Amino acid sequence: MKFVKQIPRPLTKIDSPKEIVRQFIPSWFAATMGTGILAVLLHDFPFPFEHLFDLAWAYWWLNVGLFTIFSIIFLARWAFFFKDALPMFSHPVQSMFLGAIPMGLSTIVNGVALFCVPVWGPGFVTLAEVLWCINVVLALASGLLVPIYMISTHEHTLKKMTAVWVLPVVPAEVAAASGGVILPTIANIAFARYIAFLSAILWGISVPIAMSILVIFFLRLVLHKLPPNDLIISCFLPLGPIGSAALAATGLSISAPRIFASFGDTLSDVAYESLASATPAIGILVACVLWGYGFWWLVLAVFAVIKTVVDRLPFNLGWWGLIFPLGVFSAATVDLYKLTQLLFFKIAAAIFICVLFILWWIVMVNTFIRAYTGELFYAPCLHTQMTTVQAANFELEV
Repeated sequence: MKFVKQIPRPLTKIDSPKEIVRQFIPSWFAATMGTGILAVLLHDFPFPFEHLFDLAWAYWWLNVGLFTIFSIIFLARWAFFFKDALPMFSHPVQSMFLGAIPMGLSTIVNGVALFCVPVWGPGFVTLAEVLWCINVVLALASGLLVPIYMISTHEHTLKKMTAVWVLPVVPAEVAAASGGVILPTIANIAFARYIAFLSAILWGISVPIAMSILVIFFLRLVLHKLPPNDLIISCFLPLGPIGSAALAATGLSISAPRIFASFGDTLSDVAYESLASATPAIGILVACVLWGYGFWWLVLAVFAVIKTVVDRLPFNLGWWGLIFPLGVFSAATVDLYKLTQLLFFKIAAAIFICVLFILWWIVMVNTFIRAYTGELFYAPCLHTQMTTVQAANFELEV
């Protein structure tokens, strides 16, 4: 009884439970991104052990539950607090996290292909295809509409810029990577080719823009040094577009020999046959180059965190920005091992996944504790009266 009395009351940081809905922001979906990619990584862990599949499947179901709950709350905000939800689009940071919604859905699509199809049969391939198509629409909406708001409505400066700028444009390449995940399950070769080419187009829509943003972000770091402590975890975000781009390349490489195989003598048949033989080699080279680029950003991000942790590293929802970027980078490492069979990639992938597993628990426990108190239910766009510190660092508000 004494222990029970010591348990604090829930939601003490907010006025009423309805604030959970009114102040629910899209950055919560970053938790589904991180949980979903961990499920995929456990499925592909390079050193398999007994019940590994069951563990990965359990994480995927947890991800489905989180995504469902978050979607219901997010839609409820629009249904019951429409006027309070609208300012989200004009907020220079909250709007960026709209990209977390299609990226979270991508991990569910991956799980349908990796878990549901092997367990429950090919009937679930159709579900994966439908969800993937929905995901593509959401990714394109994020990648086109949010940048339009950025150049027409938002107020940004180089000094206040953070790596969250990549979030609205990355969903397209994440959807491309998901296309590579579902390709092995699709028996209809003609439809599989549509998925492959659309994935390549999505890659082109996202990757060049994301890489351009990373160049600007590095310029910002050089001129204005590291971001404030509350946002230092954002230094890991560059791994997201880099890892996703590499993962999309490797995913297409793995399926290319099957879906592009052609034995005719027409021009298209010859082209397809060339793609079948050349795509794996090109994919490996592209992924290796991107892996090296990602490793450079990883070292930079680790340095930034180590330098900051000496002072203080406060927790916020932005910590989930550590999990998914490192996750897709790890997934690309796994695929590079599948394609090259090099021991280096096998060991690197195992180390990354083990570290990610520990980090996921750290972030999830902290998220649960602060969600229990209500501390994390805070929508910056609803708080127009900001303190001087908040005004100076408004891009911290996620």
